[in-house]
Amino acid sequence: MDDLSNRQHSLFTSTISGDVDGEPTILGQNLTKTATTQSFAWIVGSLWLGRPLKSKKTEAVIDQALRLLVDHGPYVSGAVNTMISARAGKDLVSSLVTGLLTIGPRFGGAVNGAAKIWFESVTNQLSPADVVESFAKRKEYIQGIGHKKYRIAAPDPRVPVLLNLTGKIPHPHLDFALAVEKITTGKKPNLILNVDGALAAILLDLLVHEEKLERDEIQALIDAEFFNAIFVLSRSVGFIGHYLDQKRLGEGLFRLPDDQVMTKG
Repeated sequence: MDDLSNRQHSLFTSTISGDVDGEPTILGQNLTKTATTQSFAWIVGSLWLGRPLKSKKTEAVIDQALRLLVDHGPYVSGAVNTMISARAGKDLVSSLVTGLLTIGPRFGGAVNGAAKIWFESVTNQLSPADVVESFAKRKEYIQGIGHKKYRIAAPDPRVPVLLNLTGKIPHPHLDFALAVEKITTGKKPNLILNVDGALAAILLDLLVHEEKLERDEIQALIDAEFFNAIFVLSRSVGFIGHYLDQKRLGEGLFRLPDDQVMTKG
C-alpha cells in the first residue's frame, strides 16, 4: 500500500488541459487534432465553459462576436491608451495592458454587467419598467443600454448581425433587454440596446436553451466575468494592431496640446 503520509498535495488543479506523452491536450483531447478539426470559436467557448460546446449556434455567435468587436477605431479609451504607450516607447505587452486596463463598466466591460441585470431580472420575473425605474432612482446607468455614437435613427450595425444568428430558440433574456430598450429610448434616443447588452442577452439565452446550463452554473459564469471575456479577447487584437501601427508609423511621444486642457490655478 502507498504511504499516504508521503503523498504531496498538487499545487494546482486543471480540468481543461494537460499533457499526455508530450502531446498537449484540451478537454481530454489531443490539441493538435482538435486545432485542425474545430474552429477557434469552438475552442474558445469550450475552454471557457470547461466542456465541449453543444450547439453550432453558440459557436456561431462567439465567432461573430470575436470578429465584430475586434476594433472600433482609434478614438476609444483602450486604443488611445495603447497608442500613447506605444509612442512613449513602451513594449508590446505593456502597451496592450494599458489598453486592457480601461475595460470596465463604461467601455467593453458592460457585457458582464448587462448579463447580470438581464439574468437576475428574468430569474426573479421583474418587469422592465420596474428595473428601469430602480436604476433611475439610484441615478445609475443600465449597463448594456446607451451609446455615445448610436441612436434610434442610426442604430449600432453590429447588433442585428448578432440577432440574426440565434434562429428560433427561446429568448426571454433578449426579449427583456429589448423591452428595456423600448422604455429607455422613449426617454432619450441614444439609450439603445448596444452591442454589449445584445451580446449578453443572446449568450444567456444560448447558455440556457442550447448549452443546457443550470441557473447556478450561469451565476458562476457571471461572477467570474465570463461575458466580458469575449470583448477582452477580441479587442486585444485591435489594441495590438494600434500598437504595431504606431510603431510602423514611427510616431513620437504624444503630448496633449495646451488648448485641449483646461487648467485652474
